[in-house]
Amino acid sequence: MNIQSLISFRETVRQNSISKASNKLHLTQSALSQQLQNLEKNIGCSLLIRSNKGVELTKEGEILLEYAESIISLYENMLSDINESLHNKISEIKILSCNIVGEYLLPCSVYIYKTKHSNIKFDIKIENTKKVIEGIQNKIADIGFIDKPFVSDEIESKKICANDLVFVYNPKKYKIPDNKINLSRLSEIPLVLLSKDNGIRYIIDTSIKEENIKIEMELNTIESIKASIVAGMGSSILPYTSVKSEVHAGILSAIPIEGMSCLCDIYLIYSKDILNKSYVKEFIEFILKHGKETFC
Repeated sequence: MNIQSLISFRETVRQNSISKASNKLHLTQSALSQQLQNLEKNIGCSLLIRSNKGVELTKEGEILLEYAESIISLYENMLSDINESLHNKISEIKILSCNIVGEYLLPCSVYIYKTKHSNIKFDIKIENTKKVIEGIQNKIADIGFIDKPFVSDEIESKKICANDLVFVYNPKKYKIPDNKINLSRLSEIPLVLLSKDNGIRYIIDTSIKEENIKIEMELNTIESIKASIVAGMGSSILPYTSVKSEVHAGILSAIPIEGMSCLCDIYLIYSKDILNKSYVKEFIEFILKHGKETFC
């Protein structure tokens, strides 16, 4: 098994077609098919089910795809670091971030930092909290931002700031008396929440576990939740930072929840040995010192 066979396998799954994947990879269909057959032979099982509708992963194929993503990322990071060492011009900081930080807080900090560090470029990918932690543990990225506490002997975790969690609703669909809501009233309204792999969901579940709360739907991103609320599919509990633009525009309303712990802490995490990269260490020091004030 080689890295190219994993790349070919991943591309075939992404394209849902051997012919489309072969074009993307600049291979003949027969050469790609041979790569996939050799991969299945090396693994010892069938990975793809081929049909007129495309390709479908077997259970073993799903397992391989998950590991292949990490292996390919490590391979690409290795090539990037080697290239950087050869040219020594632009240094890249790879960041994995949970939704709330990556989309709503971090962009301003990166912009401010780059105004004085033109030799630094950033590769920012947004994942759920669980995958951010796994990515830092597996050294796929240099630093990560998560929205729940994390303790590890190998990983440093530094609290940056806290975000208020608020009840978010469509004022055209729901009328909330006195702009107040408690957990009892919350149980009467269908909620659209982030999936359980997100730190914000962990905080919510911890706070409402004794209540009979109706969860209408689970989604992976805050943006998709906001779109659902606007469409009248329910309400949610989200960090105020992520909805303040819509609140100011009158599209959504946001109010505190009485009787609920309503703080979402933001943490910076990184492997201790990453401090050997001086440019990463410098950015970490900037975030620790100025992160709260430079977040959007």
